[in-house]
Amino acid sequence: MMFKKNKKIDIKNEYDQILLYQVRYLKRALLLAQESETALVDSRVNGHLIEAQTALKRAKFNYVYREARHRQTVEDMQNMWFQGE
Repeated sequence: MMFKKNKKIDIKNEYDQILLYQVRYLKRALLLAQESETALVDSRVNGHLIEAQTALKRAKFNYVYREARHRQTVEDMQNMWFQGE
């Protein structure tokens, strides 16, 4: 019995680490998309397409971040946004 409980905790920790990696990755992707959106506003690229892509990345990040908060896995939000990764 005791071994199964430890294995379950190890699996949870492993998936929590994967979830944190996804949060960090999607955060960087969102920040890059926001920077690209502001840079490409003046070019001849379709603005609606850029805005839609940024909104999609924001939705993905928010979904994964909420899941991490629900699982009580997420790091401090201030450190996540302002850390120079």
